[in-house]
Amino acid sequence: MKAIKYILFILIITLGVSSCDFLDKEPTEIDPKNYFNTDQEVEMFLIGIYSPLMQEYFYGNNYAYSIAGGDDLSFYQRKSPLTGGSILCANANSGTTDISNYWRVLYDGINRANILLENIDKEGISEATRVKAKAEAIFMRAFYYFNLIQGWGDVPLRLKSYTAQDNPMMPKTDKQVIYDRVIEDIKMVLPDLPDYKDIVNSSYLSKAAAQGILARIYLFRAGEHYRDGKADDPKKTEYLKAARDWAYEIIKTNDHDLVTDYSRVFLDYSEDLYNSTKVKESIWEVAMAGNRSSAEQAAGRIGNTIGFGAKTDYSGDEEIKGLTGMNNPGYSYRFIYASLKLYEMYEAEGDVERSTWNIAPFEYLEDAKTKHVIGREYYGGKKPVELTEVDGMPCTELALNHNKSKNKTRCAAKYRREYEVVKPKHKNYTPINFPILRYSDVLLMYAEAENELNGPENAIMYVQKVRDRAKLTRDISGLGQSDLRETIKNERAMELCFEGIRRWDLIRWGEFYTKMREMTNYVKKDGWDKNHDYAEEYYKVTPSYVYFPIPDTERSKNPIAQNKGW
Repeated sequence: MKAIKYILFILIITLGVSSCDFLDKEPTEIDPKNYFNTDQEVEMFLIGIYSPLMQEYFYGNNYAYSIAGGDDLSFYQRKSPLTGGSILCANANSGTTDISNYWRVLYDGINRANILLENIDKEGISEATRVKAKAEAIFMRAFYYFNLIQGWGDVPLRLKSYTAQDNPMMPKTDKQVIYDRVIEDIKMVLPDLPDYKDIVNSSYLSKAAAQGILARIYLFRAGEHYRDGKADDPKKTEYLKAARDWAYEIIKTNDHDLVTDYSRVFLDYSEDLYNSTKVKESIWEVAMAGNRSSAEQAAGRIGNTIGFGAKTDYSGDEEIKGLTGMNNPGYSYRFIYASLKLYEMYEAEGDVERSTWNIAPFEYLEDAKTKHVIGREYYGGKKPVELTEVDGMPCTELALNHNKSKNKTRCAAKYRREYEVVKPKHKNYTPINFPILRYSDVLLMYAEAENELNGPENAIMYVQKVRDRAKLTRDISGLGQSDLRETIKNERAMELCFEGIRRWDLIRWGEFYTKMREMTNYVKKDGWDKNHDYAEEYYKVTPSYVYFPIPDTERSKNPIAQNKGW
């Protein structure tokens, strides 16, 4: 089991509150005046600052699904859009619950960080714990604020804790002011964060994670002007240099590399493992745990709403529910499907390695009577030649001209329930971890910034490293700056799809509105399953979608200006 999950479980028991209360509400049961007296109390409260990451409203489900999931690589696989509106279905509004919950948990995390920072200097706390906790709290506050900037732009900047009884009125702060504060705060605490080699595993914060997030912040800031319809920011070059340099801080340590098999990264997320090959590709990930059948309530829904599993629920089947692997692949709603655009990207590059992991290459075969899984049926051309069986069950393949093979809009399969090891498998909740930062992203961020600054000469090798892992053969050594720019954009799509990154990439490139509207043409192409042609409506965003609407829940108590177009 993962150490941080044990800590969370102990925290819940020690505080004497239910896990749901602790994770879903501000910990008002704790009076700061009577708390923060020992190292243990500080460490326990620090976990509360991290806990919003694993909630369903953030990485535990909604982020890669309904919050940042509305992009050109995916679509919502249902004819009826999500009730109440969503970014994913291009029918969001200021009352959309997923948006208001995301806003709330980000500010919950910020408020918890502020509470700790206001009480960290009490007697009884060791200097080592004080320094560590302060650094992590400041970083996490900055990280939550970056997510607010990405989503909403100008937002209230709260640097003091508050309670439900306090005056909620606070104006928006210019996003550039918040950027400055976020960046300076992270730089300030970097020396006090542990080196990657000194952390237990990649669910813990490290210098490398902070440096990678700094690179991400600077890259997004470099393209901020696009969504406001402004000319290039005069500081764009400065931001690109900073993005490149912070990415290189990670690269030059040689602590990280790419796992030989792309799929191994995501198998680890499912199998309760951390960088199992000893190659440190996963730099920072969100730890999920358990199946919510016990006091441990840290499971998410990755694999269940976004990801791949069986269409039949075996959680109530006494014969099957305690099994793993092909015998019990777990249930998935399969809400997210890959777009034909992503499929064609892989086909154009001959990318088998990533395409057959990220897009479902097969379907589970079931016994007509028992509905138990009896094998895999691969789409034409997708079955590895040497693969004949899995868990004693046969693997067959359809013909290329079979109707099922011709339809190329298929389930997003990056997160696979088949490989969960926690038993019994719950219908809805999974222990599958979610990636925040991987080394391949760092390499591609470095290459992108370097290419924009100085052209392809010193950038290509970093793109090539990612492509080599995917076993791509197209020669990119002679590409010019413009062509390499497009190659990097496609690489980021093929490498990082379904990780909650693509939407923000399109926005910072100034391409979100046009690329989304272009997707209505893909829906009409051969290869797009005509049973999924309703997806055309989910790409009809308006220009306002480069920002989220300020939630009604906030404006009802703090009447700040609504974002343009909402």
